[in-house]
Amino acid sequence: MKSLTIISALLHFCNFALLQNVGASNSSRKIEVDGFLADLALSRYPHCALFFLRYEGNELGESLVGLVVQKLGGRMAYHNLVYFEKEKVVKNSTILFRKVKFHASLATFNRRSDVCKFVLVTVNEVNLEFFRIVKKTISPVYLPIVAKGVDPFVYLTLDPALLEPLLLSPALPARTKYKLGLSLDKNRDELVIRSVCFFCDAGRPVVLTLPVQSPPSFNYFPDYLLNFRGKMLRVVFPAVYGRMEATPPYDGINNAKRGMWKMLFHEFLMPKLNFSYNLFLATGKGSGLELPNGTWIGAIGDVVADRADIAIVVASTDKRLRVVSHTNSFFDISYLNFVTTEGTRIFSPAALLWSFDLLMWSLIAVSTLVAFLVFKLILRSMTVLGMDTGNEMGYARRGIVSQEKWGLQHQIFFVATSYLDQDCVMPTFSPLRCFVAFWLFFTLVITTVYRSKMVGLLAFPVLEKLPLTFEQLVKSDYEIGFVKHGDSAYNTLKASTDPVYVKLLNDMEIITGNGLECLERAVAKKYACIAYALATIFLKARNLSDSETRKLVFAPETTYNIFMGFVLEGGSIYQESFERWISWTRPFHLADIWEERDLYYTVRLPKRAWWLETNQTDKLEHSNFAESDDLTLKHISGAFYMLIGGLLICSAIFIQELLLAKGKLLFKFGAAANSHGDIVLFRTNNRFYA
Repeated sequence: MKSLTIISALLHFCNFALLQNVGASNSSRKIEVDGFLADLALSRYPHCALFFLRYEGNELGESLVGLVVQKLGGRMAYHNLVYFEKEKVVKNSTILFRKVKFHASLATFNRRSDVCKFVLVTVNEVNLEFFRIVKKTISPVYLPIVAKGVDPFVYLTLDPALLEPLLLSPALPARTKYKLGLSLDKNRDELVIRSVCFFCDAGRPVVLTLPVQSPPSFNYFPDYLLNFRGKMLRVVFPAVYGRMEATPPYDGINNAKRGMWKMLFHEFLMPKLNFSYNLFLATGKGSGLELPNGTWIGAIGDVVADRADIAIVVASTDKRLRVVSHTNSFFDISYLNFVTTEGTRIFSPAALLWSFDLLMWSLIAVSTLVAFLVFKLILRSMTVLGMDTGNEMGYARRGIVSQEKWGLQHQIFFVATSYLDQDCVMPTFSPLRCFVAFWLFFTLVITTVYRSKMVGLLAFPVLEKLPLTFEQLVKSDYEIGFVKHGDSAYNTLKASTDPVYVKLLNDMEIITGNGLECLERAVAKKYACIAYALATIFLKARNLSDSETRKLVFAPETTYNIFMGFVLEGGSIYQESFERWISWTRPFHLADIWEERDLYYTVRLPKRAWWLETNQTDKLEHSNFAESDDLTLKHISGAFYMLIGGLLICSAIFIQELLLAKGKLLFKFGAAANSHGDIVLFRTNNRFYA
C-alpha cells in the first residue's frame, strides 16, 4: 500500500515536470523521476496497486498516469480518481458543485481492487476543502477504500516551499501515517523528498528530508509511531468505576487513581510506546450517544470533536462505527448476566412424596386399582362357578385359618398392609395365591425404592432450584432488577423480538445509579440482579462483606458480550501502534491479572482497613454458609403430619364402631324387654322407638 501511494505521487510529479520544462533538461528530469517511481513501485513496494488522485482537466495528472503505466509495462494494477468542479446557475445564483468520481462504480471497485493501495495525490495548492472531500470519499470511517492509517501516500507539488505546510496541514495529509512529499527543485534540477517524524521534537512533529539515491534496503515509509518520545495523549473514559477512576479536575498528567484500564496505560502501553497521558471523564459520562441533531456526546463525542486522541468505550455499535474507528484488538471482555443468592435446602412435609414423580404415583395408583379389580373378578368368577363352598374362600392370619369368606374389607387391608409391610390377611384359596405372590413381589420393589430414596430426601434435603438461564428466570418467581449503567445493553434487549427478552423487559425493574441497591436486594430475598459482570464484581469487592458475598451466585448463561478497545478518529495514525500492543495482552491474560490486583489492593484492602477503623469487625467474619447435617424436626416433619392425619382417621373409625356397638346393644336390650312384656321397641330406618 505504501508503494502504491509513493508511485502515484511520483507519477504526478513527473507529469508536472514534463509539462513545464522542455528540451534536454526536461528529458533528464523525466528519466530521473520515472526511474525513482519505477524503483519504488517494482522493487520496494510491489504488493500494492497504484491509486491516482487528480483534478478533472488537469493535463499534468492525466499525463502522469500514462507515463507511469508505460514505464511499469502494465505489471501493476492502477485506479483513477477524479476530482472535478462544476458551476450551475440557479435563479441568477452561481453554485459550485464539488464531487469525486471513479472511473468505475464504487461497488465494482471494492470487489476488484487490491487490498493495498499506493496513493498518489497531485496538488497545486494546500486546499483544505479539497482534502476534506477526498478524505470523506476515499477514506471514510465506515467501509474505507483507502486506509490512510495503513496505506502509503505521496503528495506531489511543483513548489518545494509547499511541502512543509502540505505535510503538516490539519486535514488529510497530517492524519496520514505513511506519507511522502515530493517536489522539484528547479534551481538544482533535482527531486526533493520529505517526510514527517511525528514526535521527534519531544513529542512535536519534525519535517525530514530523505535522500533520492538510496540502497535497496532503505525504507521511505518507516513507522514513526514506534516511539512517541514523550507525547502527551488526551484519553477520555466513561464513568465505569469498576474499570477506571480518575480525580477531577482532570488537568494533571497520569492522573488515574485506580482501575485495570489505568494499569493498561501506566504499566504496559506507556513504557512500550514512550508517551504520557491525561485522563478525563467523558462529556455526559457515557461511552457515546447520538443526539437528535446528529451530534455526539460521551467519549465518542469527545473524539469526534477533537477534544481527545483516544477514547475508552465498553461497547461498539453500528452507529458508532460510522463516525469513529475501533481497534480490532481488544483488551477487556465482559458480558451481561444476572446474580442471585445461593440456593438453600428445602424442608417440606411434601418430601414424603418426592421419591416418585407424578407419573410414578399415578402408575402405582392404577396398579392398586387393578389389584382390587383382579380380586373382585376372581371372587366373582368362583361364585358363578360354584366354587365358593368350603374353606377355599376363607383367609389365614398368623397361621389361623378362618372359615369366613374373603370379603371386601379383607381385600382392602391386604393391599394396604402389603405396601406397609404389615401383617397381611392372606387368602387360603388357590386361585388367588399365584396373583398374591406376584403382587407381594411388586410391592417389595416399590417399597424398597421408596425407602431408599426417602433416606436421602429426609436426611439431606434437596437444594432450591435456581434459574440458570434467562428463559428459566422469566418463568421463575424471582423478582428481577436491571442495573442501567448506559443505553447500549438496554437498547439491545429492547430491540429483541425473542419472547424471553420481551417478557424480561416487561417484568424487570430499572435501577439507576451504581447498582449496589440491586445486589443488596439479591442478598436479602429472592431477587435476580441483571448487570454487567464487571460492575457486579466491583460492587461486591467495594461494598459487601465476606459473609454477604458468599451468598451471591453468578448465572452461567450470558448475553450481549462487550469488548473494551480503543476508539479513535477514523484512520487515526495511532491505531496501528495500539492494536499491535493490545493484541499481546489477552494471550498472557494480563486483563485478568490486573483486574485481580486492582480489586484486591486498591479496592478490597482499603475497605477492610476502613471497617477496622470504624470497629465494624462483623464485616470481616467469614461465614460458613454450609448448613449442618444434623437431623432436626424439620427433616421429618412430614411423618408427624401423617401421624396426625392417621390419628384423625382412626378417631373417625373408632367413633363409627362405637356408634355401631351402641346400636347393637340397644337392639339387644329392646328385644329382651319385649320378651318380658315390660317395654316394646321397634326399629325403623336404624332408629328405635318405644
